[in-house]
Amino acid sequence: MSRKLREIFRLEKVKHLTPVSIKALLTYNETAEECKYLSDEELIKSGVSKSGRKNLRNIIFDDMVLDEQFEILEKHGKVKIITYFDDEYPKNLRNIFDPPLYLYFNGEPSEKDDISISIVGSRTLSRTGIQTIKKLSRELASEGFVIISGLAMGADTVAHIGAIEANGRTVAVLGSGLDKDVNVCSRSTRRKIIETGGAVISPFKLGVDGTVYTFPARNRIISGMSLGVVIGEAKMKSGSLITASFGLEQGREVFALPNLIYKEQFEGSNNLIKTGQAKLVMGVQDIIDEMPEYVQNLLSNSAKKVEDNIVQFGDKLEEKIYRSLIKNKMNIDELSERLALDTGTLMSKLLILELNGLILREPNNYFCINR
Repeated sequence: MSRKLREIFRLEKVKHLTPVSIKALLTYNETAEECKYLSDEELIKSGVSKSGRKNLRNIIFDDMVLDEQFEILEKHGKVKIITYFDDEYPKNLRNIFDPPLYLYFNGEPSEKDDISISIVGSRTLSRTGIQTIKKLSRELASEGFVIISGLAMGADTVAHIGAIEANGRTVAVLGSGLDKDVNVCSRSTRRKIIETGGAVISPFKLGVDGTVYTFPARNRIISGMSLGVVIGEAKMKSGSLITASFGLEQGREVFALPNLIYKEQFEGSNNLIKTGQAKLVMGVQDIIDEMPEYVQNLLSNSAKKVEDNIVQFGDKLEEKIYRSLIKNKMNIDELSERLALDTGTLMSKLLILELNGLILREPNNYFCINR
């Protein structure tokens, strides 16, 4: 347990103490008990209001909340709590205004999370939206980005799956406690995220249900953990636009995928582009070009490592097919024509490459490299 967690939980019980003032108090004091005896001048410097000062002086601290959480933790399993004061706390999130005091983690934090892109969008994606968001997520993960989303149905789940298919890391942020299932459909995706080295996190205590108030707080963390926010399909009144708004407030790059005009389901994302709030994305390079130079250098090194990896092939024909797909994805007819192979032989070799995890099959018999 973090040495600060007990003190955070104690100070959270004091009415009219804000997360900002709790951070300030515990930055310069070890315990909640010490804070009770600070002078009014010291408390005012920490942003504590008059009501907060009065309540702090009068409270008798107990560990009931902490004990309740640890009791649930024992039942729930592999969950850890990371506080704002811990080195493992996500750096991007630490640098926004009023970051959460703690995060519950199912899975492990990672330094890779410093180079993250969030992808969000509609819960009812069009077929084209599914293909586009999955492809973009997969390519971003292949370049070395961690993909962050909210594990909701639709765009969130597709983004997580795209990253997993590219053997990349993905992080899901919940709008409820970690012991609550968002929906039945998310359970298998959640399991895959953990199994492939990703994480599912929440700023809410165990036992907290998702509400209209918790999901905007979740969206703020999604954008806060990221270097940029990609909006897929979104209506004019959409939670995705809330995430975009938070991203703009936090100084993040905001991107949007262009969609058909005259359709209500695309009005929100198209309007972000129209008003200049988001940059239009036609491919992964459009996002990379907007990243700081140090991020581009890190991504370049990551891509080089992928290229330098030795790929084992069963024969020269498998290697020839693989090399043909390195620069561009192709469908079965294009490959057959380029390589002068009959479709029967080609399909058998493509199946072997797919089973070995070297290539991915997309709709309409298109194939691409699994980076």
